[in-house]
Amino acid sequence: MKVAYRGQLDAIDQWLRDINNKLTMGISPTFLLNDCQKMQTDLREVAEKIKHEYPFYSQTLPGIGDNLFRPDPFNYGLMTLNVAAFGELFIIVQHLVREPVDMRFWQDIHPRIIEVSKELFCDGHFAAASESAIKEVETRMRELFKEGKPNSPTPKDAAGLIGALLSDNGFYQFCDTSEISGANFRKGVKSIFEGVFTAYRNPSMHANLTCSQREAFERIVQASQMMSILTDGEVKT
Repeated sequence: MKVAYRGQLDAIDQWLRDINNKLTMGISPTFLLNDCQKMQTDLREVAEKIKHEYPFYSQTLPGIGDNLFRPDPFNYGLMTLNVAAFGELFIIVQHLVREPVDMRFWQDIHPRIIEVSKELFCDGHFAAASESAIKEVETRMRELFKEGKPNSPTPKDAAGLIGALLSDNGFYQFCDTSEISGANFRKGVKSIFEGVFTAYRNPSMHANLTCSQREAFERIVQASQMMSILTDGEVKT
């Protein structure tokens, strides 16, 4: 799976494999100080980039980098390998190469949101990933409107769709409104939809809209919840 730091991660992985091959052949590698410092810098940079996905690894990698090399007592100016730290690093990097994004996050996301947002998110396009998730919710609302009112023109914007589907008299049923708690839940859901689309689907705001990884995560989770509401209910005919 592609991530923004994939090239850097692959370079570290290849270095580890090369060193592991030498160790397997009984060769004790030595390193120039500059090369050691570069590896330590690369590990710190990767650690920073994975802090949301793998906070434990993010905290651990810089320390492993600091302990990865030690002065060669027989060759002045050269460094040798701390094999214990190397083993720790090898295992962590193998995990990151195979699963650079923590897949547990996506296990609970609605399949339709996964389809439009996951690849963008994993590539580091966080704003596009969250925007695609919200757009997919709007697409689902348009599908429901056409199902319930096939002979009526589809509203041009999300506000019209929300009113037709989710208002007190809306024709999409997703909860029991015979009790006050259900009626309040319906009103609350309608307010959530209105707030999300006002905040994230207003074209006049898009030019200046930025989105961090954490913010994208939150919006994708919100879109997933909204999509579940729109797929678990039924159209009243």
